[in-house]
Amino acid sequence: MTLRTTFLGTSGAVPTTRRAPSAVMVNREGERFLFDCGEGTQRQMMRFNTGFDVEHVLLTHLHGDHILGLPGLLQTWDFQDRTGALAIHAPPGSRRQIRDLIGAGGHDTGFPVRIHEVAPGNVAIDGDAFEIRAFETEHRTTSQGYALIEDDRKGRFMREKAEEELDIPPGPAYGKLHEGETVELDDGRVIEPEQVVGDPRPGRSLVYTGDTRPVESTVEVADEPDLLIHDA
Repeated sequence: MTLRTTFLGTSGAVPTTRRAPSAVMVNREGERFLFDCGEGTQRQMMRFNTGFDVEHVLLTHLHGDHILGLPGLLQTWDFQDRTGALAIHAPPGSRRQIRDLIGAGGHDTGFPVRIHEVAPGNVAIDGDAFEIRAFETEHRTTSQGYALIEDDRKGRFMREKAEEELDIPPGPAYGKLHEGETVELDDGRVIEPEQVVGDPRPGRSLVYTGDTRPVESTVEVADEPDLLIHDA
Protein backbone atom coordinates (compact mmCIF):
# COMPACT_ATOMS: atom_id res chain seq x y z
CA MET A 1 0.00 0.00 0.00
CA THR A 2 1.56 3.24 -1.18
CA LEU A 3 2.24 6.08 1.24
CA ARG A 4 4.82 8.31 -0.41
CA THR A 5 5.98 11.71 0.83
CA THR A 6 7.80 14.15 -1.46
CA PHE A 7 9.44 17.21 0.04
CA LEU A 8 8.82 19.89 -2.59
CA GLY A 9 10.04 22.75 -0.40
CA THR A 10 12.03 22.84 2.83
CA SER A 11 13.44 26.37 2.84
CA GLY A 12 12.66 29.17 5.26
CA ALA A 13 10.83 32.37 4.35
CA VAL A 14 13.37 33.18 1.62
CA PRO A 15 13.89 30.70 -1.26
CA THR A 16 17.43 29.63 -2.06
CA THR A 17 18.94 28.41 -5.33
CA ARG A 18 18.63 24.86 -4.03
CA ARG A 19 15.47 24.92 -1.94
CA ALA A 20 11.92 26.17 -2.36
CA PRO A 21 9.69 27.31 0.53
CA SER A 22 7.42 24.93 2.38
CA ALA A 23 5.39 22.37 0.44
CA VAL A 24 4.95 18.65 0.99
CA MET A 25 3.15 16.22 -1.32
CA VAL A 26 1.68 13.02 0.13
CA ASN A 27 0.49 10.23 -2.15
CA ARG A 28 -1.69 7.65 -0.42
CA GLU A 29 -2.88 4.88 -2.69
CA GLY A 30 -2.90 7.28 -5.66
CA GLU A 31 -4.75 10.05 -3.80
CA ARG A 32 -2.56 13.14 -3.51
CA PHE A 33 -2.60 15.74 -0.75
CA LEU A 34 -0.59 18.96 -0.84
CA PHE A 35 0.41 20.37 2.53
CA ASP A 36 1.25 24.09 2.21
CA CYS A 37 2.09 25.75 -1.09
CA GLY A 38 5.07 28.09 -1.00
CA GLU A 39 6.48 29.95 -4.00
CA GLY A 40 7.44 27.71 -6.91
CA THR A 41 5.48 24.67 -5.75
CA GLN A 42 4.13 23.99 -9.24
CA ARG A 43 7.66 23.90 -10.66
CA GLN A 44 8.76 21.52 -7.91
CA MET A 45 5.81 19.26 -8.75
CA MET A 46 7.09 19.10 -12.33
CA ARG A 47 10.70 18.63 -11.23
CA PHE A 48 9.93 15.70 -8.94
CA ASN A 49 7.20 14.23 -11.16
CA THR A 50 4.57 14.04 -8.44
CA GLY A 51 1.67 14.63 -10.81
CA PHE A 52 -0.88 17.44 -10.63
CA ASP A 53 -3.92 15.36 -9.75
CA VAL A 54 -4.58 17.00 -6.37
CA GLU A 55 -8.04 17.48 -4.88
CA HIS A 56 -7.02 18.75 -1.43
CA VAL A 57 -4.60 21.47 -0.33
CA LEU A 58 -4.08 21.81 3.42
CA LEU A 59 -2.61 25.07 4.70
CA THR A 60 -1.04 25.34 8.14
CA HIS A 61 -1.09 29.15 8.28
CA LEU A 62 -1.11 32.21 6.05
CA HIS A 63 2.51 33.35 6.03
CA GLY A 64 3.77 33.92 2.50
CA ASP A 65 6.31 31.11 2.41
CA HIS A 66 3.44 28.67 2.93
CA ILE A 67 0.79 30.09 0.57
CA LEU A 68 2.28 32.30 -2.19
CA GLY A 69 2.47 29.39 -4.62
CA LEU A 70 -1.31 29.05 -4.69
CA PRO A 71 -2.19 31.67 -7.36
CA GLY A 72 0.30 30.29 -9.86
CA LEU A 73 -0.68 26.68 -9.22
CA LEU A 74 -4.37 27.46 -9.70
CA GLN A 75 -3.67 29.27 -12.97
CA THR A 76 -1.60 26.32 -14.18
CA TRP A 77 -4.52 24.01 -13.47
CA ASP A 78 -6.70 26.37 -15.52
CA PHE A 79 -4.26 26.17 -18.44
CA GLN A 80 -4.51 22.38 -18.15
CA ASP A 81 -8.31 22.67 -18.52
CA ARG A 82 -9.01 21.35 -15.07
CA THR A 83 -12.71 20.94 -14.28
CA GLY A 84 -12.66 19.01 -11.00
CA ALA A 85 -13.23 20.86 -7.74
CA LEU A 86 -10.36 21.80 -5.43
CA ALA A 87 -10.78 21.86 -1.65
CA ILE A 88 -8.50 24.15 0.36
CA HIS A 89 -8.42 23.41 4.09
CA ALA A 90 -7.14 26.17 6.36
CA PRO A 91 -7.28 27.55 9.92
CA PRO A 92 -10.41 29.34 11.19
CA GLY A 93 -10.84 32.92 10.01
CA SER A 94 -8.71 32.53 6.89
CA ARG A 95 -11.31 32.09 4.12
CA ARG A 96 -11.48 35.74 3.05
CA GLN A 97 -7.70 36.19 2.91
CA ILE A 98 -7.29 33.06 0.80
CA ARG A 99 -10.03 34.26 -1.56
CA ASP A 100 -8.26 37.62 -1.88
CA LEU A 101 -4.94 35.90 -2.60
CA ILE A 102 -6.41 33.67 -5.30
CA GLY A 103 -8.14 36.60 -7.00
CA ALA A 104 -5.35 39.16 -6.53
CA GLY A 105 -4.39 39.08 -10.21
CA GLY A 106 -7.96 39.34 -11.43
CA HIS A 107 -7.97 35.65 -12.37
CA ASP A 108 -11.15 33.62 -11.94
CA THR A 109 -10.65 29.85 -12.06
CA GLY A 110 -12.70 27.75 -14.44
CA PHE A 111 -13.13 25.07 -11.79
CA PRO A 112 -14.74 25.21 -8.33
CA VAL A 113 -12.47 26.19 -5.44
CA ARG A 114 -13.97 25.51 -2.02
CA ILE A 115 -12.29 26.84 1.11
CA HIS A 116 -13.00 24.93 4.30
CA GLU A 117 -12.03 26.38 7.66
CA VAL A 118 -11.19 23.59 10.08
CA ALA A 119 -10.44 24.12 13.75
CA PRO A 120 -7.76 22.18 15.64
CA GLY A 121 -9.16 18.92 16.98
CA ASN A 122 -11.53 18.49 14.03
CA VAL A 123 -11.30 16.20 11.02
CA ALA A 124 -10.44 18.02 7.78
CA ILE A 125 -10.78 14.98 5.51
CA ASP A 126 -12.71 11.82 6.34
CA GLY A 127 -11.39 9.39 3.76
CA ASP A 128 -11.67 5.70 2.98
CA ALA A 129 -9.93 3.94 5.90
CA PHE A 130 -8.11 7.11 6.99
CA GLU A 131 -8.64 10.64 8.20
CA ILE A 132 -6.67 13.88 8.20
CA ARG A 133 -7.12 15.76 11.47
CA ALA A 134 -6.03 19.29 12.38
CA PHE A 135 -4.20 19.89 15.64
CA GLU A 136 -3.11 22.97 17.55
CA THR A 137 0.33 24.51 17.02
CA GLU A 138 2.05 27.62 18.38
CA HIS A 139 3.30 30.26 15.94
CA ARG A 140 3.27 34.04 15.55
CA THR A 141 -0.08 33.80 13.79
CA THR A 142 -3.10 31.50 13.75
CA SER A 143 -1.66 28.13 12.83
CA GLN A 144 -2.25 24.41 12.99
CA GLY A 145 -0.77 21.11 11.89
CA TYR A 146 -2.30 18.07 10.24
CA ALA A 147 -2.10 14.35 10.97
CA LEU A 148 -2.95 11.65 8.44
CA ILE A 149 -4.02 8.62 10.45
CA GLU A 150 -5.05 5.32 8.88
CA ASP A 151 -7.53 2.85 10.33
CA ASP A 152 -6.16 -0.49 11.49
CA ARG A 153 -5.37 -2.72 8.52
CA LYS A 154 -6.34 -6.36 8.00
CA GLY A 155 -3.87 -8.97 9.18
CA ARG A 156 -1.64 -10.64 6.62
CA PHE A 157 -3.01 -13.66 4.77
CA MET A 158 -0.89 -16.71 5.62
CA ARG A 159 -0.79 -18.30 2.19
CA GLU A 160 1.77 -20.94 3.09
CA LYS A 161 -0.38 -22.19 5.98
CA ALA A 162 -3.48 -22.14 3.79
CA GLU A 163 -1.83 -24.20 1.05
CA GLU A 164 0.45 -26.57 2.93
CA GLU A 165 -1.20 -27.11 6.33
CA LEU A 166 -4.88 -26.71 5.55
CA ASP A 167 -4.78 -27.76 1.89
CA ILE A 168 -7.09 -24.95 0.78
CA PRO A 169 -7.10 -24.73 -3.04
CA PRO A 170 -5.94 -21.33 -4.33
CA GLY A 171 -8.79 -19.25 -5.67
CA PRO A 172 -11.74 -17.13 -4.51
CA ALA A 173 -11.68 -18.73 -1.05
CA TYR A 174 -8.45 -16.87 -0.25
CA GLY A 175 -10.01 -13.49 -0.89
CA LYS A 176 -13.14 -14.31 1.10
CA LEU A 177 -11.12 -15.49 4.08
CA HIS A 178 -8.95 -12.37 3.98
CA GLU A 179 -12.13 -10.27 3.99
CA GLY A 180 -13.33 -12.02 7.15
CA GLU A 181 -15.77 -14.52 5.63
CA THR A 182 -16.13 -18.14 6.73
CA VAL A 183 -15.59 -20.56 3.83
CA GLU A 184 -16.92 -24.09 3.31
CA LEU A 185 -14.69 -26.20 1.05
CA ASP A 186 -15.82 -28.81 -1.44
CA ASP A 187 -14.77 -31.58 0.96
CA GLY A 188 -17.11 -30.20 3.64
CA ARG A 189 -14.50 -28.61 5.88
CA VAL A 190 -15.33 -25.16 7.29
CA ILE A 191 -12.44 -22.70 7.47
CA GLU A 192 -12.61 -19.66 9.71
CA PRO A 193 -10.72 -16.46 8.77
CA GLU A 194 -8.64 -16.48 11.97
CA GLN A 195 -7.09 -19.80 10.88
CA VAL A 196 -5.27 -18.14 7.97
CA VAL A 197 -5.31 -14.39 8.71
CA GLY A 198 -2.97 -12.78 11.21
CA ASP A 199 -3.84 -10.16 13.81
CA PRO A 200 -4.90 -6.69 12.57
CA ARG A 201 -1.99 -4.37 11.90
CA PRO A 202 -1.89 -0.76 13.07
CA GLY A 203 -2.54 1.78 10.35
CA ARG A 204 0.24 4.15 9.33
CA SER A 205 0.37 7.77 10.43
CA LEU A 206 2.03 10.94 9.23
CA VAL A 207 2.21 14.23 11.17
CA TYR A 208 3.01 17.58 9.54
CA THR A 209 3.32 20.48 11.96
CA GLY A 210 3.97 23.54 9.81
CA ASP A 211 5.82 26.31 11.66
CA THR A 212 5.57 25.80 15.40
CA ARG A 213 7.33 25.80 18.70
CA PRO A 214 7.32 22.40 20.44
CA VAL A 215 3.78 21.73 21.70
CA GLU A 216 2.20 18.77 23.48
CA SER A 217 -0.54 18.47 20.83
CA THR A 218 2.07 17.27 18.33
CA VAL A 219 2.77 14.33 20.62
CA GLU A 220 -0.88 13.64 21.38
CA VAL A 221 -2.31 13.70 17.85
CA ALA A 222 -0.82 10.35 16.79
CA ASP A 223 0.61 7.42 18.72
CA GLU A 224 4.22 7.13 17.56
CA PRO A 225 3.71 8.34 13.96
CA ASP A 226 5.60 6.59 11.20
CA LEU A 227 6.71 9.97 9.89
CA LEU A 228 6.91 13.29 11.75
CA ILE A 229 7.63 16.40 9.66
CA HIS A 230 8.41 19.12 12.20
CA ASP A 231 8.95 22.52 10.64
CA ALA A 232 11.24 24.48 12.98
